[in-house]
Amino acid sequence: MPAPTSAGWRFSRNTGKWTHVEAAAASTQPAAPLQRPLKLATLNCLFDIGYDKEMDEVLQHKIRQEAICRELKTLDADVIGLNEVTRTLAERVLNEEWVRRSYTVDLVLDDERCAHVSSLSGKCGKMMLSKIPPASVEYIAKPRAVKGEDHVMTLCLSDPDGRPLRVAISSAHFKAAPWINEGVRRMELAHLSASLTTGSDTTAAADACIIMGDFNFHREAENSSIPAGWSEIPAVVALGETWDFAKNAMMAHYLPLHNFYNGFGLGTTFGWPSPMRLDRIVVHGAGLDCAAATAKLFANEPIDERAKGRPPLPQAGRALREAHRALPWQEYLFMSDHFGICVELPLKALSESAEPLM
Repeated sequence: MPAPTSAGWRFSRNTGKWTHVEAAAASTQPAAPLQRPLKLATLNCLFDIGYDKEMDEVLQHKIRQEAICRELKTLDADVIGLNEVTRTLAERVLNEEWVRRSYTVDLVLDDERCAHVSSLSGKCGKMMLSKIPPASVEYIAKPRAVKGEDHVMTLCLSDPDGRPLRVAISSAHFKAAPWINEGVRRMELAHLSASLTTGSDTTAAADACIIMGDFNFHREAENSSIPAGWSEIPAVVALGETWDFAKNAMMAHYLPLHNFYNGFGLGTTFGWPSPMRLDRIVVHGAGLDCAAATAKLFANEPIDERAKGRPPLPQAGRALREAHRALPWQEYLFMSDHFGICVELPLKALSESAEPLM
């Protein structure tokens, strides 16, 4: 993989446009001193294409996307990774004043350098934003027959002793569905993790690598797919599930009455269990104090006050059949079917990090 030429796009007040930053120019910037933890946020936004009119009314994409942008603004994260981003959502994010004021982005709508990116090519994909100007932005192609790409931003920070600390952060989204695609997810993670640690001149030089996003691990047994030398952040693990029928009332409305996750209407005994910890953050390398990290869920409350405190519909049975796609959105709508993860990850001196994170 050749060394990247892009360091993303920043909004210019002079021109009123997003301006491309060459990686060569970004590399001359001094390391960013960070006298606080690095704050990361990841969310699968639930795509807004390919649905029929009924489903568009159920999912209320515009209302959800407005709520997602409000939520992200309040987080004030250093780096944001979004999954299932479509051109519509990308355009909305790029028009947000708080994004234009403070963030570098890894894609814009009308630049040929990112025209191939899945988010902008009629499908859905990923998008990253960083308050810390990145030294480089890359798109790493998926392995073999898997479609799409993973996004990577490399930041030049400094550790508490003032030493340069390069951190490569990837937003990832691995193939969904249980059982049948576990091997595909393992392959995707192995490919991306290898690319981050050894794949290019820029990422190979990183002191630490972070992969965050929708891993789609349907079973905790899939933790065996996490490569040697990589580990989860304990505070993120402690948050628990990010995809949960019992806590997200929207799921029973947007999924079909008969779907895999409710045993095709026969009950959860015959389906895939909910809840699941689909969203993950894994780390490799030095300079990050995982043991001292703190984490919280976000986008985990209904959008309208009318839905707060209401019990969700069951996954099968008469009550589900009668209310399925029949209630007003105010009584069930969430920002997504996934909850987001926000983590504050302290830096530590490289001299304290002789061993890789395990």
